[in-house]
Amino acid sequence: MRSTLGSISLQLKLTLTFMLILIPLVSVSMFANNYSQGIMNVQISDRTKGALLTSLAYMEQIASNMDQQTLLISSNPSIVNIWRDIEDPLNPKLLYDIHTVQQQLSSLTNINGAIQEAYIVHGASGNGVSTALGAVRWPKIKEEGWFQQVVQGIGSLVIYIPTVDSSEDQSLYLKDSNMYYIRLLDVLRGTPEPNVLIFSVNKSSLQSIIQHLQTTERMNISMYYNNRLIVETNPAAKITYASEMFTMKETSGAWSIQLEQPKEEIFKQSHRLQLFTYLIILISILLAVWTAWLIYIQILKPLRQLSSAFKVVSHGDLNYQIVHGRKDEFGFVMNGFNQMAESQRIMIEEDYEKELRLAKSEFSLLQSQINPHFLYNTLDSIYSVAVKYKMKEISEMVMNLAKFFRVSLGKGGHPTFTLEETIQHLLYYIRIQQMRTEHFTVEIALDKGSETLPVLKLLLQPIVENAIIHGIEKCPFDGELRIRSRIHADFLFIEVEDTGMGMPEALLAQIKRELSTLTSQLYRIPQESPSSQFFGLKNVKSRMKLYYGEEADVWIESEEGAGTKVTLLIPVRLQEGKGHEAARR
Repeated sequence: MRSTLGSISLQLKLTLTFMLILIPLVSVSMFANNYSQGIMNVQISDRTKGALLTSLAYMEQIASNMDQQTLLISSNPSIVNIWRDIEDPLNPKLLYDIHTVQQQLSSLTNINGAIQEAYIVHGASGNGVSTALGAVRWPKIKEEGWFQQVVQGIGSLVIYIPTVDSSEDQSLYLKDSNMYYIRLLDVLRGTPEPNVLIFSVNKSSLQSIIQHLQTTERMNISMYYNNRLIVETNPAAKITYASEMFTMKETSGAWSIQLEQPKEEIFKQSHRLQLFTYLIILISILLAVWTAWLIYIQILKPLRQLSSAFKVVSHGDLNYQIVHGRKDEFGFVMNGFNQMAESQRIMIEEDYEKELRLAKSEFSLLQSQINPHFLYNTLDSIYSVAVKYKMKEISEMVMNLAKFFRVSLGKGGHPTFTLEETIQHLLYYIRIQQMRTEHFTVEIALDKGSETLPVLKLLLQPIVENAIIHGIEKCPFDGELRIRSRIHADFLFIEVEDTGMGMPEALLAQIKRELSTLTSQLYRIPQESPSSQFFGLKNVKSRMKLYYGEEADVWIESEEGAGTKVTLLIPVRLQEGKGHEAARR
C-alpha cells in the first residue's frame, strides 16, 4: 500500500512538473489570443463607429433640410395669409387659394423626393389640404397627441413618429409607416393660429440610408429618434440572436443608430484561432501527462524495482530475483543485479560450508589430540606400576585400560555420552590411577535429572587427570577426588574437586589468563602459546566453546595446600539441542 502510494505520488509529481513547464506557454497563448481578439474588437468598433456616425450625420442633414423647408413655407406670406383669420379653409370662397397652396406644396414634394405627402390643416376647423388627398377633414385633430406637442413647441419643428402600440399615437391620417416633420404655420406672428404644416416621409426611404450598413443577412441596423425606433433593417436577426449579439450604438443629438450583429459572425476567425489555441493547450496537457507516465514506466519504475530489490537483499534474502521482461539498459542492469545476488548467495554458502568444515576439522583435531595424550600418560602409569610391583595388578590395569579405549573409541563415532556414561567411562581411568597411587578415594554425586544429559566425550578426563597427577599424587597424605553435578538456571554444573596440593596464586592467575583468551569465535589455541602448557584445560574449554557456544565456560578455584576445584558450565538448552541433533545422526 505504501509502495503504491509512493508510486502514485511520484507520478503525480512528474505530471505537475510538466504542467508547471506548460504554464508559461499556456499563459502566453491565452494572452496572445485575448490580445489579438481585443485588437480585432477595436478595429471593428472603430470601423463600425465611423460608418454609423456617417449615417447619423446624413440623417441630421435631412432633418436640417426639413427644418429649413418647413420654416420657409410656414413663413411664406403667400401661404400664411390665406390661412390667417379664416374659419374654414374649405369654404368655397377660398377654394382657389387653397388650390394654389396645394400646387405649391405639390411642387415642393416633387422637388424633394423624400417628402411623400404634405399637409396644411386649419387647427380651429380641422379642415385642410393634402398634396395626395386634396381636401381633408380632420375634425378631432386638436385631441391628437402630436398636435398638442406642436402647439406647445411654439413654432419649432416637431418630428413625430407614430407607433402602433401606443394609444396616444392614434391618428386619423398619420400612419405608423411614416414619420412626420410638423411645424406651426405663420411662426413669425406673435400669436400664431394653431394651423400646422406637415411633411410626411416614408420610413422605407430612411431605411435605404442605413441599408448599406448591413453587410450580412444576420446583421440588424436600427434608427432611433429620442430613443423611439424609426426603422430597422433586419428585425428577425435581433429576435433570433438576441442573447449573442454584438451591439454598438452611436448617438448624435436626438438621433441615434444601433448596429447589432451575432458575435459568432463577427469573431468567426478569432473564434477559430481561439479554438485552435485551446486544442493546442489540451494536446500539450495530454502530452505532458503521457510523457510523465512514459518516464515513470521507462525510468522511475525500474529504479524503484532495483531500490526495493537492494533493500530485500540487504535484509538477507539472497534468493530474491527481479522478475522483468525488459531488453533495454535497465534489463541488463536487472540481470546484473540478479546475477550479483545469486553469486553473493553462492559465495556466502560456500564460505559458510568452508567455515563449517573448518570448525568440524578443528573439533576433530582437538578430539583426536586428547586420545594420544591420554594414552601416553596411561601407559606411563602402567609402566610405573609394573616396574614397582611386578605383580598381577598390571593385568587389572590393562583390563580397565582396554575397557576405557573400548568405550572412548566406540559409540559409532558419536561426539557425546550421557553424563552417567561419561562417569562410568571415567571410572575405568580412575581405577587405573587408584591402583597406581593407592592413596585417594573417589566420591561421585550426580543430581537427579543430570545423568541423562549428553556431555562431550573425554571432556572430564583431562580435568580428572590433572587432579590426580598434579594434585593428589604429589600430596604426601591420602586424598579425595570428588565429582559432582547439578542443574541450576538452565546450566549443568560439573565439578571436579581434589584435596591435593593446590596451586600458587600466580600459577592460578596464569591459567585463568590463558583460558580467558578462548571464546566461541576464537576457540583455537593461540600459536604463541606453548602446546604442552595447560594443554588439557585449554583443550577442554576450546571444545566447550566450539560445541556449546559462548555461554559455556570453565571455572577454576584453587588454594595452595588445600586442593583445586574445576567447574564446567554447560548450557542445558543448547547441549540438549546438540544432544538431540547428535541423536538424530
